Amino acid sequence: MISSKSVKGVLGYISHYALKTLVLPGNCTVFTFHRVLSEDEYRQTTFQKSIAVSDVALQHFILHIKSRFDVVSLQDMIDFKNGKKECSSKQAYACITFDDGWYDNYTNAFPILKAMNVPATVFLSTDFIGTDAGFWWQNLGDALSCKNLKGSQQDQLAKLLTPFVGEVAVDVWNVDDIIAVIKQDFYDQALNITEQALEIAGQRLLSHGLDWSHCDVMSEYGITFGSHTLSHPRLSLLEPSVLDKELSLSKRCIESKGVNYVNAICYPYGDVNGSVINAAEKIYDIGFTTQLGIADLNSTSLAEDLTNAGSMMSVPRINMPNNLALNTGRFNYRLIRAALRRR
Repeated sequence: MISSKSVKGVLGYISHYALKTLVLPGNCTVFTFHRVLSEDEYRQTTFQKSIAVSDVALQHFILHIKSRFDVVSLQDMIDFKNGKKECSSKQAYACITFDDGWYDNYTNAFPILKAMNVPATVFLSTDFIGTDAGFWWQNLGDALSCKNLKGSQQDQLAKLLTPFVGEVAVDVWNVDDIIAVIKQDFYDQALNITEQALEIAGQRLLSHGLDWSHCDVMSEYGITFGSHTLSHPRLSLLEPSVLDKELSLSKRCIESKGVNYVNAICYPYGDVNGSVINAAEKIYDIGFTTQLGIADLNSTSLAEDLTNAGSMMSVPRINMPNNLALNTGRFNYRLIRAALRRR
């Protein structure tokens, strides 16, 4: 009788062979990270864990992909797609990206990238870089997950949140679910809700972003910086004039700082439609979504079809949570799923 372990082993071998010989060569897989924490910090994190990895997981991930991909810069990828550089149809390519511009990208990710000599791009929401502004979702999560809240404070927070997320979500008190609902349905009120929650919890708005001096240092070691807009808004909800400001001024800000800039945009929340793409393509060479997929290097289409992995302005990526970075089997499965979406 054939054991399940043997079957899994055979399936694992077949998937690895298919990826190596049929799927990955001639294409570029773009991997997405946000936060990089120490092992202790990661273990202690109680919310937004899906956008964080440990430094150990990141190191494991880079060691693994270096054995399977040619890890190139985002500028190389742009040059491949527009024909300025020739790519091999037999080579699998990969890019590494980090969204938002978290301070821990400098303290925890950068030493690993530097030591392992791999390029990467950090997409900056420039209102949060070198300022006292903090990412609202992190501050809100900190307020809601505070262990020292008194009963009266919990009651006030519940009263604040119930009109937005409902009684059931408040009763369960799942911080990730509460943040997700506000991101999706009440984005325009998110900062106001956060400020009220912090006041109730007796906390203050904290900054989480990089400083421009960190970007200067990282630039010296092959790290590039692209735009993640000014204020990290939901772009599809903006008036055209505000949309243009978010796209154009963030680029201008990064360029003015003299850091290692790449002319690329990453859409906050993956919130993109045809109007956003039309505006972005007038300013940027390439745009990145949160859709799962593998980029087709043989197409330079600027099509608005968001399922088109060959479009220069809607390039798909693979988000890398901690368990995916550490588990080769899960990683291969995610690659296959991404490949099935490539057109």
